[in-house]
Amino acid sequence: MKWGDIPPLSTKTIRLQEGDLFVLTVNKYGLQVDDANLYCTIVLRPTAIALATMRARMEAVCHLYNWCGQAGIDLKARIESGEFFVREEVVALREGLRLDLRNPSAPRRRQLRSGRKRVGFKKSVVGNAYWRNRCVAVRDYIGWLAEEVIQRMSPRDERLAEYRRRLDSLKERLVGEIKLRKNTLREGMPASAQEAFLNAILPRHPTNRFPVRHQARNHALWLTYFDGGVRLSEGLGLKGADLILNGPDKKLIVHRRPDDKDETRRNAPLTKTLPHPVMLTDRLHRALYDYVVKARPAHPGAKRCPYVFLSQKGGPLTKEAVAHMYRLLRELVPELPKDFTTHLLRYTWNDRFGAAAAQLGMSEAEEKAVRNRAQGWVPTSEQGKNYQNRRNRERAAEVGLKMQDAVTGDGDAQ
Repeated sequence: MKWGDIPPLSTKTIRLQEGDLFVLTVNKYGLQVDDANLYCTIVLRPTAIALATMRARMEAVCHLYNWCGQAGIDLKARIESGEFFVREEVVALREGLRLDLRNPSAPRRRQLRSGRKRVGFKKSVVGNAYWRNRCVAVRDYIGWLAEEVIQRMSPRDERLAEYRRRLDSLKERLVGEIKLRKNTLREGMPASAQEAFLNAILPRHPTNRFPVRHQARNHALWLTYFDGGVRLSEGLGLKGADLILNGPDKKLIVHRRPDDKDETRRNAPLTKTLPHPVMLTDRLHRALYDYVVKARPAHPGAKRCPYVFLSQKGGPLTKEAVAHMYRLLRELVPELPKDFTTHLLRYTWNDRFGAAAAQLGMSEAEEKAVRNRAQGWVPTSEQGKNYQNRRNRERAAEVGLKMQDAVTGDGDAQ
C-alpha cells in the first residue's frame, strides 16, 4: 500500500476552479489518493452523473481501501499479481460493504436459556439496493485498475487469459445474487385523500394549520408536486427564470444544474432527469402567480435569492425543511397515508395522467412518449410501467367482472 493510500480513506466535496463540484478522496492525513481521484476524474465525471451518485460510488471505493487496510491486504499488489481475493476474502469484503457506517451498531435483545433477556449489540446494515450499488462500484473500480495491468501485458503473454478469467470470476462473485424487492402494489392516493390534501394546503382553508405567512409558498410548492409531477429536488431547484407565468404558453422548465454556482445548500437538491418543460394547470398557475408576485417579495432576502421557494430566513428552501413540512402535514391530516411524500404525489400524478390519456383515447405508444417527455425520461424509458399499479388493478377488476358476467349469463341478458 502506497503512502497516499493510508486508511481510513474518506471523501469530501470541493469546487474546482472551473466551477464544477467534485468528490475528492483523501487518506488519513488529508492527502489525495491518486488512483481513486484519477478514476473519479476520467471515468465518473465525464458521465455527468449526479453529485450524490458520484459521492456514493467513491465512498464505496473508500470502503474497499479501508477493508483492505484492516485485513492487511495490499490492493494494488494483489491486482498487479492477478491473485485478487480468495473466496473467504470476497465473502468478508461483501459483508463489509453491507455495513451501515452511519449507524455502526444498534441495540438488540437476546433471549437467554434462563428466560431472561440481555441487551447486546449487532451491526446494522444498509438495504439490499444500496448494498448492491456498493458492490457494483467496487467491482467497476477493481476492473478499472486491472485494465491498466492488462494493457501492459503482451497479447502473446501466456498469463493474459488466466488473468482475465480470474478477473471475470471476481467481478461475478463481488456482486453475486442480491435480491431487490420492489413495492409492486404501491399506488397513488385515493380521491378522498387527494381532496383532504388539497384542502389542507389551500390558503385560509379551515384545515390549513400552517402559519399564514407560509401558506402561499406551501400551496405553490405542493401544487408544483401534485399538478406538475416533478421530483422533490426539481421543485426546490427552480429559479425565477424557469417560470413562464405570462403569455399563452404558461409553463415551468426543469433544468439540470449539477455545478450551480448559486447553490449554497449543504444537501443540494439536484435534478437527475433530462431537462423538460412542465405545463401549468390553471390551479398551479394561479398558485405560483400569487406566491411569486404577491407573497414572495415580502420575504427577507427575496431579491438576493434566485430560487423560487424561500425559507423563513430568506434563503433557498432545503430538503430537510420540506421533510419537516411533510411530517407536520401527516400529523395534521389523518386522511393522508402514512407514507405520504413527494414520491407518493408522483404516483398520484401518474394515476391522473393515465386516466386523462385514456379519456383522450391515446394509444399505449402515444401515452408512453408523452409521459416520458413530461417526466424527463429518455424516449425509450420503460419507467412509466412502475407507476401503473392502480390502473392495472382497475383493469384487472374490469376484466374480472366481464368474466363473471360471461359465466352467469348476465352479459346476454343485457
